[in-house]
Amino acid sequence: MTPSTLPRVIGTSGVAFTAFNCVVGVGIFGLPGIVAGVLGPAAVLAYVVCLILFGLIALCLAEAGSRVSSAGGLYAYASAAFGPVVGGVAGVLMIFASSIGSAAAIARFFMDTLTGVWPFLADPAWNFVGLVVLYGGIAVINIIGTRDGNWLTITIGFFKFVPLLLLIIVGAFFVVPGNLQWTGMPAAGKIGDATLILFFAFVGIESALSVSGETKNPSRTIPRALAVAIAMIALLYIGLQTVTQGVLGAALATSTQPLVDTARVAMGSPGAQALVILTLVSAFGFMAGDMLGSPRVVHALAHSGQMPRVCGAEHRRFKTPAVAIALYAAAVIVVAASGSFRQIALLAVAGTLVLYMICCLGVLRLRARQYADGEKPFVVPGGPVVPIAAAVIIVWLLSTLAFKEMVATAVFVGIAALVFYVRHTQASARATSAS
Repeated sequence: MTPSTLPRVIGTSGVAFTAFNCVVGVGIFGLPGIVAGVLGPAAVLAYVVCLILFGLIALCLAEAGSRVSSAGGLYAYASAAFGPVVGGVAGVLMIFASSIGSAAAIARFFMDTLTGVWPFLADPAWNFVGLVVLYGGIAVINIIGTRDGNWLTITIGFFKFVPLLLLIIVGAFFVVPGNLQWTGMPAAGKIGDATLILFFAFVGIESALSVSGETKNPSRTIPRALAVAIAMIALLYIGLQTVTQGVLGAALATSTQPLVDTARVAMGSPGAQALVILTLVSAFGFMAGDMLGSPRVVHALAHSGQMPRVCGAEHRRFKTPAVAIALYAAAVIVVAASGSFRQIALLAVAGTLVLYMICCLGVLRLRARQYADGEKPFVVPGGPVVPIAAAVIIVWLLSTLAFKEMVATAVFVGIAALVFYVRHTQASARATSAS
């Protein structure tokens, strides 16, 4: 495995805001209405349950991140725990299931929103040019320097977090207490349905861990950054659900733009227009954070010999994974322009859950091997309880998928495992012959 020479320049704020941007994309602007349609005023229950469940997974990722400081995030964790075959499967899931599909969906949303402002973008040719300018620009910023991409991510995250927090504060003065009263305890099945919806809204935090190879003191930075990100996300999600429910009442369940509608009541038309702009900023923040993290998986796979070596080439002057960034941006542009990412999105849901499963169980393996390639690692208290509990939760979530989705996921994972097994066997045979 060729060692990476990427400089460690990303601190706690960079990792935290990358995680924040990758989780808080555009879903938050519609989620309050969707969850209220399932649970009504008791919707906050799903947020609490989901945060508890996701917190278990985040603890596992925090420990894995403190033990494995090399580039690649969850791919690196899986490789260190289970070897190159499982690591290769994790890398493929990260690239195709967790990254390209969701990034293309957000890019498509961004362009569709811009089309409402600039109608000429409805023309396919101009729309494609817009995608190239949008994602090409983000790619260039990250190629020029990780610090520039890091600061772009922090800046976008800050300007997204502050207005949403302001909406919570101002909206609180317009809350009608009666709108928050529960009519009874929801059935467990309904809470489960709403929690499943919200769990997918939390997916994306793993993209921030892809910059582990460029993170300062990862054994301390990763756990702290994840704690900060989850605290910010919890504050916004619960706060926005409470305020939108309190302001809109029963109308929340049928609102397609609950935050915009709440801002219109609390701040008038200027507030509603500001939320529309913020929707675009939020989408851009996701894309900026994703571009900082996801190409590092391609870079890490190339350095481990599981992708063509050229994919791991680093820019001589800027010391960034330039080829991986360019290839990733091109893939997102193509998928977003083709509009064929709907099936990829279905695979993304199940694939990301499998990816989380691998890493949660990987923590137990890393502990057994006493693996730590840096400073003293962060260890989740409770022994095997947290990793096992997280794995059980993931199995439960996977069991709710449609049969076709489960079969498609199993086939995809199986083919990837077979390919990497054959590749690893061939590489081992060549090494034995050479010796």
